[in-house]
Amino acid sequence: MKLTVHDIKKLWEHGQAELVAGKEGLDHAVASYDMMEQPDIKPWIRGDTLLITTGYAIRNNKEKLLCLIRDLHEADAAALAIKTRFFDHFPEEALKLADELHFPLFFLNNALGFIETVYPVMVAIVEAKNGVEMQTRYQIGQVEKKELDRKFYFDLVQGRFEREEEAQIRANSLYWPMTPVRMLEICPRHLGREWFGEKKEKAEQVTEAFFRKQNYTYIMISFPEKTVILFCEPERILPFREALRNHIENLEKIIETALYIPVSDRIDGYLGMSEAARQISRLLQIAGKLSVKQKVLWREELKYEELLLEISRLPQVRSYVEERLYVLEEYDGQHGTNLLETLEVLLRNGGSKKQTAETLYLHRNTMMYRVKKMEEILKCDMGDFQTIQELAFICLMREYLTENKEER
Repeated sequence: MKLTVHDIKKLWEHGQAELVAGKEGLDHAVASYDMMEQPDIKPWIRGDTLLITTGYAIRNNKEKLLCLIRDLHEADAAALAIKTRFFDHFPEEALKLADELHFPLFFLNNALGFIETVYPVMVAIVEAKNGVEMQTRYQIGQVEKKELDRKFYFDLVQGRFEREEEAQIRANSLYWPMTPVRMLEICPRHLGREWFGEKKEKAEQVTEAFFRKQNYTYIMISFPEKTVILFCEPERILPFREALRNHIENLEKIIETALYIPVSDRIDGYLGMSEAARQISRLLQIAGKLSVKQKVLWREELKYEELLLEISRLPQVRSYVEERLYVLEEYDGQHGTNLLETLEVLLRNGGSKKQTAETLYLHRNTMMYRVKKMEEILKCDMGDFQTIQELAFICLMREYLTENKEER
């Protein structure tokens, strides 16, 4: 069964390599692969061979690189896959030459070892010789790979690995990105039936295109209710943050769904995945708070809110909040008033009665009446700074307690 350069391109779609020139030659057959690190390999070039090289032997030498491409083309080789780390600036002339000759040229991912790149090619060549259809093999392989990815993810977040070395070996075998990495999730703000199916699939497709454009090695793990992505730690984090913020705005428009993207701290080893998963869970519980406006939730930016979440879980805090506000809630229920809402808005406005009246569209006299009634029910002085601080804390904890009841 014939194997082509187009098939190799498919095998490398998970970040191993990128086609940069010569796309007109994708139908060329691939019968073998070779790895050579010599300046002059012309005598050993065979037809239909995929050459994989670091480029060290021709480092920063434009003429030797152009000569190599010509020699490969003349020998009817299939394609060239090269790392760019040994070139200060990869020559544009090489890309133009490959395009002119219709000779496929791939840039290998500098962050990956050769085993991640070569192994799938080796397997594909052997199976092609044994008559296995490439499309069938690709589809079966994709399904099996996704199941293995999900199982590995669960093993990591449930802490089933004792040694980092074991986790790294498994990660390498599945072509996961090299650490350090970060974890993010794509989650709808409201998990309804409309999220499943086409919208979720489209969100995943657009996000994969985003990461390929950013040129970051990543792995996407799809679950029914969410999509998890592990990606290499960006060298320049600020531009990436801006790009991710723009991505979620664009994605929401495309799929017409409001989203959150929580992002973990940097993970230096795969044994840190369980903590990263906990960080993601806490970020989703924080998402949507009145003080949290972000759609992309970076854990290092929300440590204060995370601390508030932990405090709200203390039994004595829950009891204190319920005990202190119970009388106000009971009064609202019996009289059809909105004193608790008024209190919360008043505290968000720093105790300003004028600003609160404007926010709630209340007459000044109505506002003053409500404040007096709240003082009477709560037995406190709303003009006292310490009282305002106490009530602000209680209402803040109430917000976190309410969200805790709706944890994902």
